[in-house]
Amino acid sequence: MKAIGGYFELELPIKKEYHADAIALNSGRFCFEYVLRCRKYKCIYVPLYTCDTAIEPVIRLGIPYKFYRIDRDFHLAEEITLQKDEALLYTNYWGLKDAYCNELALKYGKQLILDYTQAFFSRPIDGIDTFYSCRKYFGVPDGGYLYTDAVADFPIEQDMSWERMSSLVKRIDLSPEEGYGDFCKISGDFHDMPIRFMSKLSARIMCSIDYGSVADKRRKNYEQLYDALGGMRLPENAVPMVFPFLTENGVSLRRKLIGRKIYVAQYWPNVLEWADSECDETDICNNLIPLPVDQRYGEEDMVRIIDSVCSNE
Repeated sequence: MKAIGGYFELELPIKKEYHADAIALNSGRFCFEYVLRCRKYKCIYVPLYTCDTAIEPVIRLGIPYKFYRIDRDFHLAEEITLQKDEALLYTNYWGLKDAYCNELALKYGKQLILDYTQAFFSRPIDGIDTFYSCRKYFGVPDGGYLYTDAVADFPIEQDMSWERMSSLVKRIDLSPEEGYGDFCKISGDFHDMPIRFMSKLSARIMCSIDYGSVADKRRKNYEQLYDALGGMRLPENAVPMVFPFLTENGVSLRRKLIGRKIYVAQYWPNVLEWADSECDETDICNNLIPLPVDQRYGEEDMVRIIDSVCSNE
């Protein structure tokens, strides 16, 4: 029975959920695990340029996997022929590879699995297992969306995430630096979790977001950086996660930006352990700087980023 009266909860507006038709789980990696457990593939082809958490479900389930190479356009660098019980995982890098995902869908059909954790606003392709992450785009303690026709034959409980809110509220009440330790701990906790349905808290937050405004801000910020720095053009209708700035001095530039409180990650250090020193993946890992373009920022922030990138100091 619904409670009436008493103290107030966190007040959030109610809007339309962007992925209302998807299965709402607790993380993108668990969406991937759901697909693997249902499809029972015997081998998975995985991009060499990917996060080590992306293959956690594959390793956890004991499924054999093979790495494949990508080129500097983030396309498959080699021809891959799949057997009947095999699948290919492809990442929609930065939310900028929608057109290429459609090409792969035509080629591989239902044996393709699309990792859209960096492409929250990209719509799924009919008949293709596709999964998303909420935490890469929004301030929520858990959350992932999955589009699939596979039906789980295993029980799934609902997540509860109120204890994982500390990094989010510390960033508001204190500072990003004060909350970073909590963020790292919370991220680490996902390694040992089972598949769960998205928490009620995250689901409620995801229903409070003005998605149109978020998309517009991200696109505008990206275009401002592109006009100043060049690089990868924003495809029509794409909503980027970051601006992937490829440079020749990634290590020193990353250090300089962080020193100026422009926090940029390295995608992904584990690639340096997997790839040889001469391959494109190693160069991209070292020298690609994911510049922030998200909805928290505007024109003045982009000017600060541009000035910092172009400065000789």
